[in-house]
Parts: sequence; structure tokens; C-alpha cells
Amino acid sequence: MSAGTPDPVARDLTPIAPVPPRVVHLPGVCPERDAIYRLAHLQPARPAHRRWVVWVDQLLTQLPRLTRPRGLLRIDAVTALEPRRIVLADGTTYEGALGAFLAHSRLVATYIVTIGSALERLARGWLRAGKVMQGTLADAVASVSVEALSDRLHEQVRQWARARGLDVTPPYSPGYCGLSVQQQRPLFASLPAHRINVRLTDSCLMLPVKSISGLIGIGPPDKVRPGAYPCEACDHPDCMQRRAPLAAKHVPGNHG
Repeated sequence: MSAGTPDPVARDLTPIAPVPPRVVHLPGVCPERDAIYRLAHLQPARPAHRRWVVWVDQLLTQLPRLTRPRGLLRIDAVTALEPRRIVLADGTTYEGALGAFLAHSRLVATYIVTIGSALERLARGWLRAGKVMQGTLADAVASVSVEALSDRLHEQVRQWARARGLDVTPPYSPGYCGLSVQQQRPLFASLPAHRINVRLTDSCLMLPVKSISGLIGIGPPDKVRPGAYPCEACDHPDCMQRRAPLAAKHVPGNHG
């Protein structure tokens, strides 16, 4: 298939009904402690850090009061998939390095998740008051909590897909992996984000900040891998968040 030729959407498969936009309630967010420690550069084995480990434990007990974990989700058929463009059945079009990431997808789940703003406001208040460690740890708890929420929604989409003989890709978010943050605009245009009190600023920043949006490809289980890293298909040589080695064909100076 040439670089400019759309990837044909399989037409011999039984059509799957799309899922219209709906609110997803995700109570009981459970952030991973080790991820919080890594993000805050906390070392539990160090005696000097023990008091902050206990502090994190105490804050985690307050999460039900400090978070409102909710999401928005829709699932649409793919009508065109090109190396740098994807068109969904509802007419939404995304542009960027999508072809490799969402290859073989028959459908795409579009989503937003948020934990609300209370915890991030608490973190900012502590930082303004000069309580740097408390503010840093609260911010880390908030960041890891919304990531855990995104993981839960991803797993729900995977269960939906597997019930239909399909599987999912990892989630891809605007602002990462060659997908411009400007692609938040078509994403938010396709979802009633006001229903979970999330909005998009003129600079494409989500408010509350502790929110995540993204796309999840859904396709044949022998073609897509839910645990794969987007990094495996990315050709950016200097990305600080790379989690998989740069493919040999993308290594500068390697023309073999």
C-alpha cells in the first residue's frame, strides 16, 4: 500500500453498532503508590522520607472526598485511515501521526476522563503557602489518580471490544506521539464535555488540569496490541518520554 493510499476499512465484517456519547462513572480511583513515589522523587526506604510516605497514605484516604472521577466515551466506525489522517463515521477528522498508531482499527473510542479540580486546588494552595513538599505530593497524587482513571476506562473499552471479538490499541492523546495538541479541538467538538465539567481553553489546555483525553483504536485481536507502546511507531529521536527503543530505521545516520 502506498503512503498516500487510504487503508481500506474491512467491509466483509459484520457491522458493529456505534456507541453514542455517554457519561461513564468510575468511582473508587486507586492510584499506584509506587508511581506517586517515582513522580515525587520519594524514596520510601530512606528514613528521612518516611514521614512523607505516611503523609501520602493519609492523603489517599481522603481521595473519595477530594475527587469526582468521571468520564465521557463514544465509539465510532472508521471510514478512512491514512498515514496522517483518520476519519470517523460521525465526520470527525484527526490529522497527525495516526496511521501507524491506529493501524488496523475498525472503530475508534474517543474519551475524556477527569478527577475534578478539588485536589489540584489543594496542591496549588499548599504551594502558594510555601508548603512545597505537601503541594508537590498532592499534585503527584492527582496526576497518578487521573492516569489510573484513564487506565480503567481503557480496560472497559477493551472488555467491550473483546465481547465483540476485537481488541484495542493503547490510548493516544493529543499533545503526544506526533498528535498535535490542536487535535483537542475536533475531539472536544465530538463530545459533550460540559456534562463532566471539563472545558478546553483557547490554548487547548483542559480544565480541570487533571483530565486526560484520547483515542483508542479497536480492531482484530491479531492486529492490535493493547500493551504496546506508541513509542514503537514514533520517529522522534529526542523525545524525553520515550518508553521503547527507537526503531533502527529511525536512528539518525542509519540508512540500512
